[in-house]
Amino acid sequence: MRILCISDTSVDDSRPCKGLAKAAAEGAISITMSSAEGVVETLRRSRYDLAVIQQASPDTRLLRHIRNSRQPTPILIIARQTTPATIADVLSIGADDCVPATVDPIELLARLRAIIRRVSGHDSLTLHIGRLTVNVDRREAHVDDRLLPLTPREYDLVELLALRKSQALSKEAVLDSLYAGQEEPHGKVIDVMVCNIRKKMRALGIATPFTTLWGIGYRLNEDAFAPVGSKMVGADRSMSRVAKETCIPIMPGGINIMPAAGSSEGL
Repeated sequence: MRILCISDTSVDDSRPCKGLAKAAAEGAISITMSSAEGVVETLRRSRYDLAVIQQASPDTRLLRHIRNSRQPTPILIIARQTTPATIADVLSIGADDCVPATVDPIELLARLRAIIRRVSGHDSLTLHIGRLTVNVDRREAHVDDRLLPLTPREYDLVELLALRKSQALSKEAVLDSLYAGQEEPHGKVIDVMVCNIRKKMRALGIATPFTTLWGIGYRLNEDAFAPVGSKMVGADRSMSRVAKETCIPIMPGGINIMPAAGSSEGL
């Protein structure tokens, strides 16, 4: 989960608030700090899952500026002082949530994840994609009613691709999401992980769970999880895709959807 944290200089210089910092330590969150100046351009250049605005009290000016720029990035506001009226104001203008700075890190992390699920088109803790079910709360994935025997990291990857089912994610994007705030392994670990998950899903009747976009990354193949009866039409096309699926690592130098050159990174 990549978060752009926009700090109000009147709050706490350029550091994430205590609750957000603890949430980052307890969950897979990568935080990039930013001042309010130039934040729209930062959001345009780099792809973030969510923006967090830290303020002394909810102020609509920065929120209006971001929303008027047509940036669709979801926004959560953390404020030291809140009232029902100020919370109602920012929510009506376009904030996805507003919480006090005293919010418990566990609750904050849950709220961040809930916003991302909603933005991705999922309205519950259980993601349903045809025959694939991903239970975010229990960290389990099933094909039909059969449990996929995934390692913790493999589950993280399946959940990530399920949440981003319409997007192709580069290896750099996957590494940043799975190992946020930790030392990242070599990019080939993602290729190996994808290969292992493919084998486990094929054992449960899913022939091509992921689409490989050479030089770009991976995307969940929604067609592969369609109910068995609906797969009869276009079977030849599916078989053609099976022949192209391999476990060959994606070569570097392709398009990277994550931060564009010139964006600042920091924890």
